[in-house]
Amino acid sequence: MSFEDRAFCGWRIRSALPLPELPVWSGSPNAPVDVAIEPGRVAPASERDPWLKIEADGAVRMCLPGTVRLLIENGRRITVDVVGTEKAPAWRLFLLGLGMAILCHQRGVVPLHAASLAVAGRTVTLLGASGAGKSTLAFALLRRGHTLLSDDLTVLAPGRPQVLPAFARLRLWRDSLDGMGVSAAGLARSRDALEKFDFEPDHDFDTTPRPLGAVFLLKTGVAPALERVTPAAAVPLVSSHVARAGVGRALGRRAEMFAAAAGVARAAPMYRLVRSVDFAHLDETVRLVEAAALAA
Repeated sequence: MSFEDRAFCGWRIRSALPLPELPVWSGSPNAPVDVAIEPGRVAPASERDPWLKIEADGAVRMCLPGTVRLLIENGRRITVDVVGTEKAPAWRLFLLGLGMAILCHQRGVVPLHAASLAVAGRTVTLLGASGAGKSTLAFALLRRGHTLLSDDLTVLAPGRPQVLPAFARLRLWRDSLDGMGVSAAGLARSRDALEKFDFEPDHDFDTTPRPLGAVFLLKTGVAPALERVTPAAAVPLVSSHVARAGVGRALGRRAEMFAAAAGVARAAPMYRLVRSVDFAHLDETVRLVEAAALAA
């Protein structure tokens, strides 16, 4: 079975497996294929580290027990060995998250653990640890008419920081949907065992690179608040949110990751954004982001 070529960060993706989360390739039909994704047998990583192994040639073997094994090579090829039996396509969750983050390091771009949106004509990035509320805030901004560029994985092009739009699909916990009065009925589960659901916006997806406008570091607290971060303080904060940074360092990309963080600090204002866990304050948090984006 063959599938339409897809796009990720402007790259042409040719996959022998279904990847409905990614937009269909709309570039030139004569453009070269940037990344090939194929099913195949992938051996376990190693007894020493059963989860991850970096080969001498820079290939990365990633194994999620009971779900999928991935072999990521040269930033151009991913072999997918589905070993799980879940009805929900959990293997795609890991391929498009962890797998693509590693691929980005191999291709010389920097992946951040962040969501990004176009807000008031400017590109804003929401940094935060798992559970900080990135997807929830992104969904609230989306419902205000702003445009989703990526969820959970934001990719920065080298040089002057530009966001390479990845794919427009949010993964939301049921309590976030309930808190905003949205039913989960009809939404696909991200994984069988999780109360987490995929939400696909109805807007057209544009893969054109966008200059970074503002960065928000999410923290939870009692009441919404916004505080400007100095460029010097921003560098280590951005660095701490590079996705799969350990793999990047092992691949010899420590200097490039630091340069990307310094470039973000120079190019865009950064804010600490306190997000209340009380959904009653969510609109106020959204307005803080909109105001800061307009001022950037």
